Amino acid sequence: MNPFKKGITRRDFVIGVAATTVGCTCLKVDCLKAYAMESKQDVKQANEILVAPCGLYCGACPMYIATQSKDKGKLDALVKQFSAGAMKLEKEDILCDGCIGNGRVASFCRDCAMRKCALGKEGVTRCSDCKDEPCEKVTKFNNDGMPHHGEVLENLSQIKKMGIEKWAKYEKERWSCPKCGLPVAWYDRKCPGCGAPRSDKLFTLRPFPKQP
Repeated sequence: MNPFKKGITRRDFVIGVAATTVGCTCLKVDCLKAYAMESKQDVKQANEILVAPCGLYCGACPMYIATQSKDKGKLDALVKQFSAGAMKLEKEDILCDGCIGNGRVASFCRDCAMRKCALGKEGVTRCSDCKDEPCEKVTKFNNDGMPHHGEVLENLSQIKKMGIEKWAKYEKERWSCPKCGLPVAWYDRKCPGCGAPRSDKLFTLRPFPKQP
C-alpha cells in the first residue's frame, strides 16, 4: 500500500521510518547490553561456585576437569587410579560438577565434614563465612599431608581479605596454563594441552622417585 495515498507527506513518512529505525537500534543495543551483563554475571557465579566450602578451588580438581571436558580417557584413568587398592570405584563415583554446583559430586566429597557443616549452618556457604573458622575440621584437613589440602587455611584467609569474587577469579587464572589457558589440575606436572611447564605460582610437586 502506498502511504502517500492516505495524505501522509514524504517528510512525515521519512521521519517516521527514521524514528522506527532508531528505536529498533536502541532496543537492539539495550538487549545486547543486558545480555552482556547477564553473561558476565553468569561467569562470575560460575567462578564462585568452584570455590568449595573448605577453600579448595574445584576448578583444579582432576575429577571436575575430566567430567566437564567429557574426557573418557581421563575418566577411565581416574577410575583405575583410585581403584588400585581396597577401594573400588565406578565411573559415576568420580563425575563431579563441583562441591556446591548443585549437580553431581564425586564420592570423595559427598560426605566431607566441612561441606556438611556449611550446609547445616545458616548464612554459611564456606568455612570463611563461619565465626568458628579455623576449627578442628579445617585444621586437620589442612595438615593431612596432601599438598593441595595444605593450602586451605591460607585460601580461607585470602578469601576473607579479597572477597569471594576476586579470589575466585585469581584462582581461575592461577590454575590456568599461562601459555594456552587450559585448566591445570592439582598434580599435573605440565599443561595437558600444550605441554607448557607447571606455573611457579602453584605448589611444588615432589620429584618422581628414581627407578632402580
